[in-house]
Amino acid sequence: MPDIGRLLTAMVTPYDAAGEVDYARARRLAAALVRAGNHGVVVTGTTGEAPLLGDDEKVRLWEETKQELGADATVVAGAGTNDTRHSVALARRAETAGADAILAVAPYYLRPPQDGIVEHFRRIAESVNLPVIVYNVPARTGVNLSLETLLRLAEIPNVAGDKEANGDLHAAARLLDAAPPSFRLWSGNDNDNFHLWSMGAWGAVSVTSHIVAGRQRAMLEHVLAGRLAPAAAIHRALVPLTDACFRGGSPGTIRHVLRQLGVDIGEPRLPVVEPDAATGAAVMAEVRRHRLDALDLA
Repeated sequence: MPDIGRLLTAMVTPYDAAGEVDYARARRLAAALVRAGNHGVVVTGTTGEAPLLGDDEKVRLWEETKQELGADATVVAGAGTNDTRHSVALARRAETAGADAILAVAPYYLRPPQDGIVEHFRRIAESVNLPVIVYNVPARTGVNLSLETLLRLAEIPNVAGDKEANGDLHAAARLLDAAPPSFRLWSGNDNDNFHLWSMGAWGAVSVTSHIVAGRQRAMLEHVLAGRLAPAAAIHRALVPLTDACFRGGSPGTIRHVLRQLGVDIGEPRLPVVEPDAATGAAVMAEVRRHRLDALDLA
């Protein structure tokens, strides 16, 4: 199975002044994120406002981002919805567009039983020849993938692993212990990265790696080399930054941070909004305490 990469940014979607997707700026942002230390990007995930994008917008974002990055970095297409047929159609279009892998969120709102969730992901995986990462984020979907469900999914040949964002480190430990080595775990909560990596997780799909990929990458490399003390020091330093970047909601807050740092990505689409003035000022006061990556989109 292709190497998807360990550190991936869940990339925001840039818009122009009219609120339309700015594809040229998306290309430049993806390239800048890779230069900063990411192994690749997730395009049209939650942070990319996937529910607010049309299918054609998503496909063009996948195409253009992959054209920009080429073979140097991974493009993971956020192609999951709560409709299995729609997700299959999107996954197929992502494969045609040149994406390296699929990220498919657990089917939200309908709250199907675990058997329905397994079949949902099975249909998506069997529809393409790409690796598929399942995304467990019960705070957003209303359903949690059980250990039994994840182990069943691990048996599907091209299900590469789990982006885990349920916040349950005990459950993650059990999964890492029971799953085959080919089934990888990406942290889906930035404040869990150190803990999950220390237990053997493969990588992370990160939001704060928009601005601190270099620090995240250093922490990961320390963990992989067995240097837990310096890795833990980086983690402790980044916790208040992560808390700040999620204060006021996501993806609105990270968009605000990027715009305040001079990264022109436009205003979000409703109902996503940026933080109010007081919250935004508090967020930026914390952000400016940290050594940030240089994101040159010129």
